[in-house]
Parts: sequence; structure tokens; C-alpha cells
Amino acid sequence: MACPLPHGSGQVPVKCGLCETDRSIQWKCMDCSILMCSHCNDKVHSKFKNALYHKIIKREEIGLHTEELDFTNIKCEEHAGQPSCLYCNTCEVLVCPTCVAKVHKKHDLIEISDAYNIKVERLKKEQSKIQKSNSNMNMQKKQLNKLVLAENSQYSKVSQNILSHEKTVKQQVEQYFKELKNKLEQNHETVLLSVKSDLNAISPFTNQMEDKINEVQDCIDISNASEFFKEVKKMEKFTETQEPRTRPSYTSSPKFVPGNFTQSNIGSLQDDGNLSTEINISLVINNEYQTELESIPFVSLCLDQSIWISSGGCGMLQRVKPEGTNLKVIMSKFNIEVFGMAVTPSNQLLLCAKGETRLQQISSIGELTDSIYDVTPLLPIAIHVISDNKLIVGAYNEKLYMNMMNIINLYSITHGI
Repeated sequence: MACPLPHGSGQVPVKCGLCETDRSIQWKCMDCSILMCSHCNDKVHSKFKNALYHKIIKREEIGLHTEELDFTNIKCEEHAGQPSCLYCNTCEVLVCPTCVAKVHKKHDLIEISDAYNIKVERLKKEQSKIQKSNSNMNMQKKQLNKLVLAENSQYSKVSQNILSHEKTVKQQVEQYFKELKNKLEQNHETVLLSVKSDLNAISPFTNQMEDKINEVQDCIDISNASEFFKEVKKMEKFTETQEPRTRPSYTSSPKFVPGNFTQSNIGSLQDDGNLSTEINISLVINNEYQTELESIPFVSLCLDQSIWISSGGCGMLQRVKPEGTNLKVIMSKFNIEVFGMAVTPSNQLLLCAKGETRLQQISSIGELTDSIYDVTPLLPIAIHVISDNKLIVGAYNEKLYMNMMNIINLYSITHGI
């Protein structure tokens, strides 16, 4: 044993609490909380008052040993000056002799140390439930974090797909508009070619006609009658003309009709299912135990880790404790046909027994008595302890059952336990 010192310093040995020398520490008195060398343990501490009853442990056990609680000096809350001597399992309170005589005489009374152990086991059980709940939440947290990663991955993938499709659509649209412009150019060229062809045919004709018009005018302007008649005869032959033939109509360039984009043209978002946090659950056999009973339809775990097992209609009820692969029988009850059973938070066993309208109970010391729970005129057939110290009882009507009716009435009650 040594005290820690700052870095670079040595360790100072812990001295004996009695002689304060550098003798090696070998013992500790749990009652006096004193570390002792062997000399002081033999020669000094042994002379203390009631030293014979003190608990002395070896040096190797120091730190591993937990001090036992003192249950002999708990004062009664109802009767000043009197020490509590027992624990009332029925009322769940510590009681002194006066309490027992006045109120708790016929109640289920147990040793305070037994009550302490039951409470500790109950707390451990609750602690285990909290740990399990915490573990479940941590697992749920892990699953949710996985969902976040999965959702981010899905979002990134879909976003990339949209951008890629947008690029493809833009390229396709640009290509289509380019094709429209090229087609328009081709149509325009064709129209102009046909019109210019007829125009080229008309232009020489109009030039010739203008010349003839001028010649006719010159003829008209002749002032000599003799010469006029000579020229007019020639002119009449030249005025006969044949107009070039042109097309009756021409194809014009097409007009542009804008189209509309829709989801079917571009694409749309569709539901891809829900994110799920479901956890695959599988049943695994952790331990197997051998028992003498032919069948075990009912099992209930006690706070001290012992187990009540029942053969149901075969009339055997046992309280057992696992030892290796076997079950050590602590208590046995015979000729009890059980239809259902459950352990209460006060470590009592409640039973649905054949032919009894009232639930039966077995105390921690094995005493079988009637409980306060009665479902008359029905018969209890199932029992379960739920949260908040509530009890659910299933019951049936014996007459209807015996008459082979199609429907068996079930009756449920809840009580605080």
C-alpha cells in the first residue's frame, strides 16, 4: 500500500495505524477501519473491547471486501427509541416490536437483511432494465446515424443524376434547335430558288417589252402619214408577244410552334420507399438446465435469481436455483394445479390455482395463503405483472366452459401490487 506523490518523487509506505512504524501492513480491522502490522494485530488490537467480534481481513483482501451494513441500529420511525427488528413484506416498511404487536402481527415479516437483499436485487434488476434501455437507445442512435449516412448518400446520388440528366437534356435541346434552324434554312433556300427562277425568266421579257413600248411610241409620234402607214404595218407584227409562264404559287418558309416541357419529357421524383430502423431480432439459447419435471409450462424469475417452475396440471411447483447445468430444488409444493403464475415486486409468488376464484400467494418463506385478489364469480386462468406495480388477471366463466360454448368469456382486472 502506498500514497501517490508528484511525478519524480518516491512512494511513502503507509504506516501501521497503531504503532505508526514502518512495519509492513498485513491486516485491516473492518470495524475500526485501521490498517495494522502483524505485531499490532496480535499484541495491541486484540486487547480492544469486543475485539474478539471484530472482522479482520488480510492485506490481499483490502479493496476487494465491501463492508457489511449494520441492520441492528435502525431506529423505528413510528416509535421513538425503539430499534427496527423486522421488515414487513406486506406493507414494505421496517417495523419494531411495538409495530408488530399493534399492526403487522399477521403480515409477512422477514429479516431486515433479507429485505435488504431483495431490495438490492430489485434495484439491480431495474438497473439492468435501464442498462438494456440505454443499450437499445444507443443501438437506435447507431441505426439513425446509419440512416443519416444512407440518406446523404441517396441525396448525393439523385442530385448527380439530376445534374447529369440536365446536361444531357440541354445537349439534346441545343441539338434539336440547331436542327430546326438548319431545316428552316433549307426551306428558305428552296423557296427563294423557285421564286428567283421565275424572276429570271420575267426580267428579259420586261426589258424587251419596254423596248417595244418605246418603238410603238415612236411610231405613234410619226407626223408623215405615208411613212406612218409603212411603219405601223411592221409594228403590228412586233406587238404580238407571249408572256413567260410562272408558277401559280410558292411554298413559304414554315412557321415555328413552341412546344411545352413536361415531367414525362424531363423526368420526375418518385418515392423510393421509407428509411427503416428495424433491427433484426433472433432468439438464441444461452443456457440449458435439467429438471425432474416432465414439462414446465410456467416459469417465473425471483429477485434473488431463484426460479419458480410449475408442471401446470401435473400438480408440482418448485423453487429452484441454477447450479451448473442442473436446477437445485430449494422448495417444493405438491398437488397444486397451476394455470398461471407471476412474481410480484415484493418477491411473492401469485398463483392461478385450479378451482380457486381468489389468487393464491406464496411468501418468501414458502407459506401458501389467499391473496387479496378475487375475481368471483369467475376463475383466474392467467396472470401477469406489468409496469407501475399493476397486475393483469385473465379469468373465465366455468359454466360456459363446461357447457362447451363457442366463446369463453375473458375477464381482466388491474390492481396495484
